[in-house]
Amino acid sequence: MAGKDWRSRRLEKRRFWHAHVKAWEKSGLSQNEYCRRNQLKNNRLTYWKKKFAKETVPSVNFVPVPVSGVERSKGGGDSGLTIFLGNIRIKLDSEFDSSALNRVMTALGARA
Repeated sequence: MAGKDWRSRRLEKRRFWHAHVKAWEKSGLSQNEYCRRNQLKNNRLTYWKKKFAKETVPSVNFVPVPVSGVERSKGGGDSGLTIFLGNIRIKLDSEFDSSALNRVMTALGARA
């Protein structure tokens, strides 16, 4: 089979444009000037820049919180959880709201 298969060509093109998008971001040049200097079509750089931006996963910052103990609820069929953070006790039932817990943990981390 002569030449590269379509998957290899697609991956090569993707790597090519990813490298140029990153290089443009670091260059400090306007997009037009970067494209002129690198003999690229401005609209293609715009296309790939938008494509990569959509694929970017937002970063998540975790706050380390020292946990002094974790206790599972006993009896009553409740499979809740109690977290001890020094003198703070966070009791969660089995259907707790994880986003609320995240906000609490972030607030506690900010105080530490």
